[in-house]
Amino acid sequence: MFDIGFWEILLIAIVALIVVGPERLPKLIRVTGLWIGRAQASLQSVKNEISKELRAQELKEALDKTQQSASDLKQTIHDDLKMNSVKEDMTAEKEEKDNTNGK
Repeated sequence: MFDIGFWEILLIAIVALIVVGPERLPKLIRVTGLWIGRAQASLQSVKNEISKELRAQELKEALDKTQQSASDLKQTIHDDLKMNSVKEDMTAEKEEKDNTNGK
């Protein structure tokens, strides 16, 4: 997360020892560790929530695409059935015409 090396940590420890003193330094380290742990847990929780939302969004997009494909397929089938109905009507009319002309 942070790019802190050994020398930076050593400098922070020396400054903390001078400012806080040796008596309160262990308690400060414990409290600091606790806060860092809580911050990491909160950050992980936020990351998990974002991942869940992204997955939900991806699933919603996939569902929308599937529904659109189904709608397109339904329209195509409807158009084909309509075309077949027109062909059948034309064939029936032609047969009637042939039957009328043939008599």
